[in-house]
Amino acid sequence: MFLFILSFLLAFRNNCEAQNNAGYDNVTHRNFIYDTYEYDKIISVTVNETTTQILDFTEESNKWRGYPSRVHAALNDTLDGEYPVFITATQQKGVSSWELPLVVATSNAVLQFDDMARTLCPHDAGSNITSENRPMIEITTANPRNTSVNIKLRRVTDFYVELDKEVPLNVTPSTPKYYYFSFDKDPLNASHIDKSILPRFNYTIPKSVMLMIESDDTVCAVVSIQNNSCPVFDNEKDMLYQGYHLTMMTKGGIIITQSMFPVGFYIVFIVKENNADCTGISIDSASSLQDWIVDGRVKNFRFRVVPALTYTEYISGVLAAFALVLIVAIFAPLLTLLRCNFTEEITIIEDEPGPSSSVNVTSSETQPIAHTDDSDSEVDLEAEKEPLPQEIVLSPPLTLAGLSRAKPGAHSRRSDRYFWSALTVAVVYALPVVQLLSTYQRMVFQTGNQDLCYYNFLCAHPLGFLSDFNHVYSNVGYVLLGLVFMAQTWWRQIRPANHPKNLGIPQHHGLFYSMGLALMMEGLLSACYHLCPNKMNFQFDSSFMYVIAVLVMVKLYQNRHPDVNASAHSTFMLIAVAMFIGYFGITYPSVAFWIVFTILHLYVCFILTLKIYYVGRFRLGCLILKRAWVSLRTHGRRSFLPSYTARAVLLAVANLANWALAAYGMYSHNKDFARHLLAILMGNAILYMLSYVLMKLVHRERIPAYVWVQLALAHAAWVLALLLFLDSRTKWSETPAQSRQHNAACTALRFLDTHDLWHLASAAAMFLSFNALLAIDDPLVNTPRHLIPVF
Repeated sequence: MFLFILSFLLAFRNNCEAQNNAGYDNVTHRNFIYDTYEYDKIISVTVNETTTQILDFTEESNKWRGYPSRVHAALNDTLDGEYPVFITATQQKGVSSWELPLVVATSNAVLQFDDMARTLCPHDAGSNITSENRPMIEITTANPRNTSVNIKLRRVTDFYVELDKEVPLNVTPSTPKYYYFSFDKDPLNASHIDKSILPRFNYTIPKSVMLMIESDDTVCAVVSIQNNSCPVFDNEKDMLYQGYHLTMMTKGGIIITQSMFPVGFYIVFIVKENNADCTGISIDSASSLQDWIVDGRVKNFRFRVVPALTYTEYISGVLAAFALVLIVAIFAPLLTLLRCNFTEEITIIEDEPGPSSSVNVTSSETQPIAHTDDSDSEVDLEAEKEPLPQEIVLSPPLTLAGLSRAKPGAHSRRSDRYFWSALTVAVVYALPVVQLLSTYQRMVFQTGNQDLCYYNFLCAHPLGFLSDFNHVYSNVGYVLLGLVFMAQTWWRQIRPANHPKNLGIPQHHGLFYSMGLALMMEGLLSACYHLCPNKMNFQFDSSFMYVIAVLVMVKLYQNRHPDVNASAHSTFMLIAVAMFIGYFGITYPSVAFWIVFTILHLYVCFILTLKIYYVGRFRLGCLILKRAWVSLRTHGRRSFLPSYTARAVLLAVANLANWALAAYGMYSHNKDFARHLLAILMGNAILYMLSYVLMKLVHRERIPAYVWVQLALAHAAWVLALLLFLDSRTKWSETPAQSRQHNAACTALRFLDTHDLWHLASAAAMFLSFNALLAIDDPLVNTPRHLIPVF
C-alpha cells in the first residue's frame, strides 16, 4: 500500500511539472528596445510579435518648447490589417494611441491608409504642468513577421492662429490637423514657458471672431471647434463629444465668442471617410471611388480668423433696421392726415344733389336697400340674402346695392368673426411652434451640432441664447407694422364720419384686423423659425404668408360683394388645407405629388373663375352641360361673347398667369414646394389687387393721390423684396454642407444679409399694400350704393 501511494504522488508531481513547463513555453519573450532620437529626423525601426520599440526624443535648443509635437508614421510594408501596428504616445498627463494601417470601409470597397500623422496635446494642456517634457513613443505589433515603420517627430510652428492671416493646409482621413486661437494676448496657459520663443502677436484680440473656411475641392470634411483642453478629439467619431462641429465641402464658417471659449479654442480639421454626410448620397460612384484611390482623398483648406462685430456695430445695425421700420410706420399716418383734409374738400364739393334721383332703377339688384333695424340680435347673414335663382341671370348694370342687403348688425358680427378666428388660429398655432423651436435652439448648444440648423453662418451673429440674432431681430418690421396697421383700422372704425348709412363700400374691419394680426404673426413665427431653420420647420416661416395672401383676396372680393364673399370658417378652412398641402409637399416631394397638386391648382382656378365672373351665383351641377348646349343652339357664336368684357379679360390674364406658374412648377418640380405654393398665393393676391385698380379705372372711379403713392411704393418694395428673396444664402432642401456653399458675408452694415433685408422689404411692401387697400375706396364714402358698380 505504501509503495502504491508513493508511486501515485511521484506521478502527480511529474504531471504538474509538465503542465508548468508547457505554460512557460507558451509565454512570448518580448524584447523592449529603448533608444533616444532627435526631432525632425526620419527614424526607421522594425517590430514584430517579440520586439517592441520605445523611442525617446531630445532637442538641441529650447526654442521649440512652446509648440506642440506632431507624430508622423508610415509603414514600409503593405499589411492587410489582420496584424496592425500600434503607436502609443505617452505624455505627462495623457496617452494617445493609433493603429496602422487605417482601414476604411465604403459602400463599394475597403480601402486603407498606410501612413498617419497626429498632433499631440499642446504643452500638455495647461498651467498645472510642472515641467515641459517630450513624449515617449512606443511601437508594437502582434505580427510574427518583421514590420518596418518610419517615424518622425516635429514641432508645429504654425500652430497659433493670428487674426486676418490666411492659413493653408491639406488633410487626409489619417492625418487630421488642428490649430489654436486665443482671445488673450498670451496664447498659452502654462506660466513657466518662456514667451520670448513664441511669435509676437501685434493685434488687439476682439471679443468675438468669425472663422471662415474655403476649399477648392468637394471632398467631405468636418470642422470641430473645441475648448483649450486635452485630449483633443481629432477623429470623426470622438469629435462629436466636445465643442461645436459642422460638415463642409467648399465653404464653411462660424462666429465664436469669448463667452463660448474664454481661454481660446482649437480648430480641428478632419476629412470624412466618404461623402455621404455632405451629399446625402450613401453610394459612392465609380468615378469618385477612382479619385479616392488616385489622390488618396486629400482635401486642401484655407482658413482665416477675422474680427466679428463690435458692440458699436451691433447697436448701429439694430438701430438702423429699427429706423427703417419706423420711417415706414410713420409714413402711413402722415398720409392719413393728408387724406382727412383732402376728404373734407371733396365732401363740400359733392354736397350737391347727386345724380341718383334721376336714375331709373328697374332691377332689384340695383335698388338701394335701407336698413333701419340696427339691433344686435343674432341673425344669420345667409337668411338676409335673397334666394339664388336657378338660372344664371345677371341684369346689368350690377351694383353694390343688390349685394349688400345684410343688416348692419349681422354684417358687423360676420366681420368680427374673421378677427376672432384669426386670433384663435394664431394662438393655437404659435404656442407649439415656440416650444419646438426653443427646443431646437437648446439642442444646438447642448450637442454642438451645427448641421441641425441652416444658418447663413457667415452672417449669423449670436447674442445671448440666440445663435442667429440678426435673422430673428430683422422680423421686427412685421410685428411693428402689423400693430400700426391695426391701430389705423381702429382709428377709422371709431370715427362716425367713416360710417354713413347705405353709402360707400361696407367696411369689413374684422378682415383688416385679421390682416394686421397675420402680419404680426408672420414676424413672430419667422423669428421662431430662424431660431433653428431647417427642413422640418420651414412651413412655420411661410404659414402666415399664406394667411395674408388669402385674406387680401377675400377683402378685395368683399369690397364689391359684401354678402356673397366667403365666411370666416370657410376662409380659414381653406388656409388650413393650403398649410397641409404645403407641409406634405415639403416632407414628401415627388413627381406624382406635383402632378396631383397641379391638377388641383388648375381645377380651383377654373371654379373660382366661374364664381367670380358670375358673382357667386354659379353652381356646377349636372345640368350645366345641357344649359350650355341650349344657349349655344339659341344664341350661336354670341354665346362665347362675355357680358362683362373687362371682368372677362382680367380673369383671362389671371388664368394665364396661373397656368404659367403651374407649367413652371411641373418643369422644375424641385424640393422647394413651399416657395412654389407661396408664389401662387402671393402672386394671385398681387394680381387681384392690380385688377381691382384697373377695374376702378375702367369704371372711372377716382383713386386718391396718396393711394397712388402707396401703391407705387408697395410695388417697388415688392420688386426689391422678390430680388432679395431669390438671392438665397441657405437652402434647406439640400444637405447642410451643400447649403453652406451658398453662405455669404453680411451685405448691410456688416449686420444684415439679403434675407434680413427681405424681411424688412417684404414687411414694408405688405404694410403699404394694406394701407392702399384700406384707403382705395375713400372717394366712394358718400356715394349711394346703387351707384357703385360690382366687378
